[in-house]
Amino acid sequence: MRLETERLAMRPVDTADLDAIASFMSDPEVCRYLGDGKPRTRDRVARSVAFARRMWAERGFGPFAIERKGLSGGAGTENVFVGVCLLLPIARSGTDPADFEARGPEIEFGYWLARGAWGHGYATEAARAVLAWAVAGDGARQERVIAVTNPANEASKRVLEKVGMRLVGQTDAYYDAVTTLYEIGL
Repeated sequence: MRLETERLAMRPVDTADLDAIASFMSDPEVCRYLGDGKPRTRDRVARSVAFARRMWAERGFGPFAIERKGLSGGAGTENVFVGVCLLLPIARSGTDPADFEARGPEIEFGYWLARGAWGHGYATEAARAVLAWAVAGDGARQERVIAVTNPANEASKRVLEKVGMRLVGQTDAYYDAVTTLYEIGL
C-alpha cells in the first residue's frame, strides 16, 4: 500500500521507522497536545509500531509513515521521514491508551509530525490523501472516521476542517480528557 501526493509519499509504518518515530515523539513540543502531553518512551513507541504492523496485517489499514519526497536528480533524492498519519481504533476513556487490545470500536484519524516538518502544509496534504483512501471504495472503506484534538490545539483544528472533517463538539469519551471531536463519513 502506498499513497502519494505532489510532495509526499505515505506507506505503512514499519519496524525500520522506529528510530525516526522515537526521535520526534521524545520531543516535548511534538507531544504537547497528545494525550497526557508527555513525550513517549522508546518502549511505548516500539509497542505502537508493533501494533501498527499488526493492524495492517489483520485489518488492511493502520498508521502511515509520511515521507517528504526527495528532490529529483542529483544528491538528496531519498525520501525524508517527517511523521505519521494514523488510522487506528481509538482509546476510550477508562482504558489505558497503551493497551491496544482495549481500543475501539471507533476508528481514529490523526497525525504527528516532527517539529522540523511543521508549517509546510504536510499535515493537510497527508490528511487529505489518507482520509480519501480511508472512506473510498478501494481503501480501508470506513463508514465513519473520527478525530479528537486538544481544545487548545488550534493548528490541528484548522487542518481537520480544511480536509472536510465536521466539528461534532466537546467530548470526554476518549483518552480520559476533554477533547474536540470531529468526524467524516460516507
